[in-house]
Amino acid sequence: MITSTPVSLVTGFLGAGKTTLLNHLLREVDDRRFGVVENEFGSDGIDSELLCAPKETTFELTEGCACCDVRDDLVELFEELPSFEHVLLETSGLAEPGPIMQVFDQPNLRRRYHLSEVITIVDSEHVDADLAEPAAIAQLTYADVLVLNKSDRVSTDELERVAAKLQALNPLARQVRATYSAVSPAELFSTSAGGVDAVMERVAKHQSQIRQRHHHHDDEHHHDEGIVSVSVETSCLIDIHALDRWLERLVRSQDMVLLRMKGVLAVPGGAHRFVFHGVRDVVDVRPDRLWRADEVRWSRAVFIGRGLDPEALKQGFARCSIGAAGTPA
Repeated sequence: MITSTPVSLVTGFLGAGKTTLLNHLLREVDDRRFGVVENEFGSDGIDSELLCAPKETTFELTEGCACCDVRDDLVELFEELPSFEHVLLETSGLAEPGPIMQVFDQPNLRRRYHLSEVITIVDSEHVDADLAEPAAIAQLTYADVLVLNKSDRVSTDELERVAAKLQALNPLARQVRATYSAVSPAELFSTSAGGVDAVMERVAKHQSQIRQRHHHHDDEHHHDEGIVSVSVETSCLIDIHALDRWLERLVRSQDMVLLRMKGVLAVPGGAHRFVFHGVRDVVDVRPDRLWRADEVRWSRAVFIGRGLDPEALKQGFARCSIGAAGTPA
């Protein structure tokens, strides 16, 4: 009988909807005390600001990706993690699950934790473009559950084509269709992984599948060095309309290839924070939670892509600002 704490590995390529899924679960499940471990690509992340989880239940790994650069930090974090009924581990959108799964085979962790399932979120609208990325293929191949997210953004025929394509890539995974990552916990957490030995069998099996598909014989995982993360921040208020126009020009730029962008914004006369999310050429800006009465207001954006110009992004973001935000009286 497994008495250790279950860990759900939540993965998916950039912008698929991982943080949205976590927020949905945190709102839906009242009888389960979740701990959330966040790993972002780049040293200046923003996902913890987008989570509705209490600060004392959220733990961050930055300065690298959990599948390669910070595995020792990941082990140390889990060794010191407080007791929770269930842990959600959200990976960077560029992380490959295999090396992270192997972390839970370490004797000092397997006494306390077991990997219960790998949940991979799929952007149904951009799945073909994502499959050009090796990390996305690995995420899909390792999955126990595939969440076909953003199903409202494609036709029924296109969704069936995507489902069939993913079925061919990973015939063992259960498929769940979703809009805004709204999936019932029962559909995600019903997988029985059979303990850590079964986990390691899955790791070996998936590694073999990946090698056969891609003729890849190198056990070391390396990210595409062309993909970088740039973070920009200001204490000023942001003109939403100016930001909208700038982002529209940005996604059409031939000089920079944006895979993912996200941000938290302070806007004029607004009691609410605004957030924006962008995946390739699709950008969504919308109101978020209320600013707390004593909260210093700020605006921050993170961009992930190829050929990014940090100074140009900083200047462009600054041109959307219209005055100091500060702290409300």
